[in-house]
Amino acid sequence: MTRFVAADSSPLIGLATAGVLELLRELFGIVTITRLVKDEIVGGQGRPGAQELDGAMRDGWIRVAPPPPETWRITGLDFGEASTIALAAEHFGSLVLMDDALGRARAAALGIEMLDVPGVLLAGKRAGLIPAVKPVVARLARRGFTISEDSRLALLRDAGEQ
Repeated sequence: MTRFVAADSSPLIGLATAGVLELLRELFGIVTITRLVKDEIVGGQGRPGAQELDGAMRDGWIRVAPPPPETWRITGLDFGEASTIALAAEHFGSLVLMDDALGRARAAALGIEMLDVPGVLLAGKRAGLIPAVKPVVARLARRGFTISEDSRLALLRDAGEQ
């Protein structure tokens, strides 16, 4: 059985702007987002990642699900993050792709495993899908997607690219 993977908007936007959204398909096969996450990304004209997300949905490897009823019980997060956590909570052993620290803490409290953008990049390198993370991190920075300095240094260290 394939693992259920639910994604919030930030990792999708970041990976798309860095030109490596396909990493998710190569690592996980199918990624599911809620309609709320989809609307965050493709809701306006020319939003970062909108074109790439559209393509991935057309190709069928990013699927859209309605936000679960539990979404509205998760307070203190935006609706995209809350719906992603609620969706993952419906699937035993699921993985959440999320960058937001508060959202990650809430998912962890529910026992849900998570990956952020640096974690996805490291997994991609370890799987031999990208030769190096440093150029991707540089592309992210040039395009305005920020990774904390601690996370950036840890990623480069773990990838053997200090």
